[in-house]
Amino acid sequence: MFAHRVNKYFGFFKMKQMNVKSKYLILFVLILSTSLISFIVLKTDISTKTKVYKASIYKYNEGYGYSISYDNKLFIKQDAIPVIETNQPFCNFNDAQKVANLVKEKLNNKENPNVSLQELKSLNIQLKCSN
Repeated sequence: MFAHRVNKYFGFFKMKQMNVKSKYLILFVLILSTSLISFIVLKTDISTKTKVYKASIYKYNEGYGYSISYDNKLFIKQDAIPVIETNQPFCNFNDAQKVANLVKEKLNNKENPNVSLQELKSLNIQLKCSN
């Protein structure tokens, strides 16, 4: 009855004339196509989400430095406080972490990762270590 109504209103569907193998073949192709498209969309979405810049803090000489990696590859290795003229490592772990987070945020936002003296001051980075 339903097929008759479909044929009556949509004559191009000819459901009675299609054999069972053709119906299953069409169903299989539709399912396969949908699965393939879903897989491609999900894979693309996942791969773009996992690729972000990551910061690590490490002990260096009498202080600390930081590194920034992207897709598990070293991108920046900063042994000394940027901008200042002396080649001095960060005085403490927290200072290195604050600057590393700033640089990482800039990179993730597709900004220039350079750090200014004003930014160091606004983060309260200790520029001279007391030993």
